[in-house]
Amino acid sequence: MAHVLAPPGPSIIVDLTASFFQTVSRQMRDEGLTPSVLSRAVTELLPVDAGGMSTLLGVLRLPLGASNESARTAEVLQTSLGEGPCLAAAVAKSTCVADLAEMLTRWPVYGEELTRRTPFRSVAAVPLSTPDGDVFAALDLFAEDEHLSHRLDLDAVDQHIAAPTSALLSLCLSDVRGVDLEQEMPDWYLVATARRHHVWVATGMLVGRRQQSTRDALSLLRAHAYGLGCTLDELADDLVEGRAGLDEVDP
Repeated sequence: MAHVLAPPGPSIIVDLTASFFQTVSRQMRDEGLTPSVLSRAVTELLPVDAGGMSTLLGVLRLPLGASNESARTAEVLQTSLGEGPCLAAAVAKSTCVADLAEMLTRWPVYGEELTRRTPFRSVAAVPLSTPDGDVFAALDLFAEDEHLSHRLDLDAVDQHIAAPTSALLSLCLSDVRGVDLEQEMPDWYLVATARRHHVWVATGMLVGRRQQSTRDALSLLRAHAYGLGCTLDELADDLVEGRAGLDEVDP
């Protein structure tokens, strides 16, 4: 694993950028260019234990890929709870890192669930932007120790990992834009959107029942899922499949 430690010199920066593309190329051999491939490449290159990527769709994030199952769970948690470093980085348009103490203070519910459901104890989130500066996604980095900020050079990540990751993720998403037929969409995107489909259906069911905004309906679903100890996806699946009723969410 190549460590990005402060302060890197010019030759290290060049090596870091080149190593990123080389690592992505090697990871692509089995499945092509996907968000999970990018997540694994970043994890291999940086001093982190896992990584994940999500894109931003209005009031709801869409997890696109992750380096392993624990990172996939961590990505789902941010969507379920509506809080976490990814959302903060997207709003601020700058990378944020939170060691355990700060994470539990800034996002207490997310911090509690993350430490309960995954081995991760500190996180960082890197906003991914278009050339115009619009944030369209985020790269999340996870560590199993409590002090990721002590070993991750955020300036180097911002300057030499964020831009190429943004460009390559845009290439992944270009395979989706303008595609109308489901069978023409890449498999990784079908898997990602399948998880979100029931969330949107359940949200729509609640909007129709209460005549409220999508944001308020989503907040109600999130609160009920948290109370049940399940994810937003799991609650939505139960509602859409008839295993639970709207009366349980909205008495």
